[in-house]
Amino acid sequence: MPRDPEREAFVQRVKAIDAVFKAGDVERTLGLLPALMAMGPEREILSKKKSHYLASLALRSLSRGDPASALRFLDLADIHVRDDHLTAFLRNERAEFREEAERARGAK
Repeated sequence: MPRDPEREAFVQRVKAIDAVFKAGDVERTLGLLPALMAMGPEREILSKKKSHYLASLALRSLSRGDPASALRFLDLADIHVRDDHLTAFLRNERAEFREEAERARGAK
């Protein structure tokens, strides 16, 4: 299989960001995401990966009881990920997590 340096760099950046998120530092995580969002904006596969990764950060924020952060991650996805690159599954994933986050925020 041929190497894809951009995709490999993307994966390494996600791993670095994920370590910060797992440590509980949402603000620093948010500060690291613009560089990730700038990677390969024309590449459909990276758009899909960005969307799914941001949705996973939102879901994990919800599981931590932090709907405000979940919405911030979903907002980043809405702003920075090309919708024409996404599948219906990825669009629905974000919509469902947004709905859940808004319900949770309203319950607080």
